[in-house]
Amino acid sequence: MVSVSTIDADPQYLDRAGRRLAYATYSDPTGRPVVFCHGTPGSRLLGRLLDAPAARRGVRLVSPDRPGIGASDDAPVGIDDWPADVAALLEHLDVESAGVLGFSGGAPFALSCHRLDAVESVTLVSGTGPPGVGGAGRAQRAMGTLARYAPWLLSPFVRLQRWVLRRRDPSAALDLLADEPPETDALSTDEIARLVETDILAATAGGPDGVVRELGLLAEPWPFDLDSVSVPVTVFQGQRDTNVTPATGEALVRRLPEATLERVDSDHLGTLCVAAPRALRGPTLV
Repeated sequence: MVSVSTIDADPQYLDRAGRRLAYATYSDPTGRPVVFCHGTPGSRLLGRLLDAPAARRGVRLVSPDRPGIGASDDAPVGIDDWPADVAALLEHLDVESAGVLGFSGGAPFALSCHRLDAVESVTLVSGTGPPGVGGAGRAQRAMGTLARYAPWLLSPFVRLQRWVLRRRDPSAALDLLADEPPETDALSTDEIARLVETDILAATAGGPDGVVRELGLLAEPWPFDLDSVSVPVTVFQGQRDTNVTPATGEALVRRLPEATLERVDSDHLGTLCVAAPRALRGPTLV
C-alpha cells in the first residue's frame, strides 16, 4: 500500500556545476540499473509506480527530476543537454552500464541518451514522437503550440491547473493521463490516483517554468535524428491511447534503426501499468 508520505519521500541530490539534480531510487538497490525519464508534466515520484515490477525483475530504478522540474534546480537546457546529466548521475552512483526507460514526454530525453557508452538499450512507453512523427492528442497539441510560440500565456494556465488539482479529488489528476481506471497487482486505482496527483503537483512545486520549457521542446524538431539512435529500442504503444496516438509507436519503429514494437491494449497511463514488467526486461531479452 502506498501513502502520500511514502510517495513524497525526500529526494537525493547530485551537484551539477552549481545546480542541484534531484533523484529518487526504487526497488532493488543492488539490481540492474534503469534510468526512468518521467513524462511532462511529471517528476521522479512516478517511479513509485514501477517499484513492484522493478523489484521482481531485479532492477534498481533511478528516477531523476529534469532541470526546473520537482526538486531539481532550473537551468536553460534542452533535450541534447540531458545525456550529460544522466552521465553525471550514473558516475555518481558508480554505475557502468544501464538501461533507460522513457514514459510519454520523457521519450526524447530517453532516446537522447543513446550516445552514452553506459547506455545499453532504451525502452519507450506511451512515448511521444517528434513533430511529424505520429501524433498527440488535441490538448497536448494545443499546449505544445502555446509553449513554443507564446509561453507567457501557458505559464498562468499551468499555475491555474496546479491550483485546481490541489482542491479536487485525486481522480482529476488521473483523468489527465488515463481514460480508464488503472490498476496493478501492487496498487489500487485510488492509490495510483494519489500517486499521479502528487507527481504532477511535485513537477510544478518550484513554478511552471520547467514544465513550460519542456512542452516547448517537445513541440520543436528534436536535436537528433531518429535514424542516428545507435542502441536497441523497444516501443510499447497503447492501442487506446488518446494522449499519444497509436500511430506514433508504429512511426517511431519505422524510423529507428533497431526497434521493436509491442502493442498494448490500454490507454496512456494504463500502458505503463500493463507493460511495466516487460518494459523492465534486460536488454538481452528485448
